Amino acid sequence: MKKSVLITLVCASIFVVLSLSPILANQAFAQNQMGAPILSPRQQMSVLNDPSQIQCREDFVPMMRGSTGVPVCVNPNTYLRLADRGWGNFDMNMMTNNPQQTQNVLNSMMNNPQVATLWYDVVANNQQNVQSMVDQMYSSMKQNPQKMQPVLNFMMNDPELRQKMMDQIFQNSQMMQGMKTNSQIMNFIQSGNMTGMNQGITGMMSDPDLRQQMMDKMVNNRQMMQDLKNNNQMMNMMKGKGMMNSMGQGMMGSTGQGMMGSGQGMMGSGQGMMGSGQGKMATMNMANIGNMMNDPQVRQDMMKSIMNDPQMIQGMMNNNQMMSKLGMMKSSINNNWMMKNPQMMQDRIAQMKNSPQTMSQMNEMMLNNPWNLQGMMNKIQRPMVSSMMSDPELRQQMIDTMMQNQQFMNNLVQNQEFMQQLNP
Repeated sequence: MKKSVLITLVCASIFVVLSLSPILANQAFAQNQMGAPILSPRQQMSVLNDPSQIQCREDFVPMMRGSTGVPVCVNPNTYLRLADRGWGNFDMNMMTNNPQQTQNVLNSMMNNPQVATLWYDVVANNQQNVQSMVDQMYSSMKQNPQKMQPVLNFMMNDPELRQKMMDQIFQNSQMMQGMKTNSQIMNFIQSGNMTGMNQGITGMMSDPDLRQQMMDKMVNNRQMMQDLKNNNQMMNMMKGKGMMNSMGQGMMGSTGQGMMGSGQGMMGSGQGMMGSGQGKMATMNMANIGNMMNDPQVRQDMMKSIMNDPQMIQGMMNNNQMMSKLGMMKSSINNNWMMKNPQMMQDRIAQMKNSPQTMSQMNEMMLNNPWNLQGMMNKIQRPMVSSMMSDPELRQQMIDTMMQNQQFMNNLVQNQEFMQQLNP
């Protein structure tokens, strides 16, 4: 009698555990969002039996071991090496439920010069793919016009791309009309200088000694460092260091002009203004910059300018104290391996470009961080600039951004074709 009761109780307990296991698993996974995973990948797989549901702790990604079919969580930088060696399977479907995990792998791909080159070969060498990429980026810029500014500054800071961009402008009657009717541009042409741009934050960043002093003050300002950490676009740009150094290209140009937001650049001689409503930025100097960083708006304005200054970004990435406080001392890329199976990677990239979700993430990543566009900027510049100039709102944003780039404006004035069209 006792034995049968015991068996009944055991069976009932097993039934309850099995019934609740998906619920318990979901509760455990929910807690993963706040900390380390409670269940290992193998335990998760035994409960859910679905690789796409595997969750890893923050900054790690799921992978299925090729020989055993056992799920594991690996560092995104290690992911590519393990897939290349055949140790694990390259399967983006395993990350579809976690966009951040997918983003980590995409960043790792673009930060590796070999993989980046394969990506360019597969995606950028096909005009249909290029147009699709430009269309998605254009749609994103329509929703947030300020996203066009980093891309435009990248073009304007490279001599070859800058000249191509000017050629396109001269051939676009709407763009030329917009420039002719812009009083700030005409004032600049008449004055022939941009001394106002050499004051305030941009003037500091163009000087190596002042740039270093500014970084020292930033490092010692807890609020500024926290804002830097919380700014996803800034952190993505900092993580772009790997590809920039590996490909030996860097951010083009030597002047390092910054942006202060759409429609804010006051370019008149001797004005020294960094944009309407930014009087604090206009009076900023090294003596008071530390105290002014305690102002939330000043910190935001500084970051906007920093993100479009390649010299400042490079200086920050080379500053060990800065990188340490940002939690980025370890390189975001491991270049100590040479790809053994490029055909496998090329096949995976070909599959990924047919995934709207993955391509959308990749295009957004490139738009937010122009460093990732280095290898294909020549391919996308013409359709990208044409799209911008065809839209009235983006066309005005384009003019505003141009006025904030000293090198570009100087080149315009020195161009006889441009001056003849302004004064036929």
